[in-house]
Amino acid sequence: MKFIIFTFALALLTLSAAAQDTKNATSQSSTSIEVNGQTIKGKVLEAEGKHFVAVEDLAQSMHGTIAYGDGQIALTLPQLSTVAAMPAPSQAPSVAPPTQPSPPAQATAQPVENGRVKGNLTYFFDFHSGNMPDAGSKVWLMKGHIEIPANQKFVASSASLGTNANPQQYSAAKYAVADEKGNFELLDIPAGEYTLILQSSHTKWTLHEKKNFFGRGNGHNPRDSGGRVESLTVIVKPGETAEASKDFGPNID
Repeated sequence: MKFIIFTFALALLTLSAAAQDTKNATSQSSTSIEVNGQTIKGKVLEAEGKHFVAVEDLAQSMHGTIAYGDGQIALTLPQLSTVAAMPAPSQAPSVAPPTQPSPPAQATAQPVENGRVKGNLTYFFDFHSGNMPDAGSKVWLMKGHIEIPANQKFVASSASLGTNANPQQYSAAKYAVADEKGNFELLDIPAGEYTLILQSSHTKWTLHEKKNFFGRGNGHNPRDSGGRVESLTVIVKPGETAEASKDFGPNID
């Protein structure tokens, strides 16, 4: 009987030691757990250097759901929000450089619109027909004021004009030939004062100025031998059309 009592007491001591070993192996830890900034409520157990938390505590703390069945635990958690990492206390906050004021917008200069010159050239044909279009007459637009002396032969090309002594004395800004109706037009001309040189293709020699329409002036002068030459002063304004029509009068044989 004493042997049985001793054996029972020994077994109780053995069980008590095993329970103490298990308790020592698995102990409750004071460690707290956070998942994406959310604290998990419940006990954290530490065993053999590892920490364990109940899935039920995870589901409750993270507002998830948990299901059991067929030897499987299904834990479903809502989408976790990401918590931005805070800079270390020792890190100085970044300071944005001061914003420089934008330079004032510059007004875009509007291009100045050029002007143009147009006119109608005629000559006196006879008393029955009157004035007719001076088709084929030539027109030069020269910058500023120029004169072609009557005692020198007139020489010209589409790009320049002058006299036999200096054929390229002046450069032409524009050049045109009158059409079958005697019309001409010069486009895209900068504003300013110009001289329009006109040479008839039907009349020759010089007429009296401010006298008899049919009288001779200096007669058969060199300048008008190839076609009567006239000049007109023209003022061109931006966006406007200057009128420069001319009647050369009758031809003098």
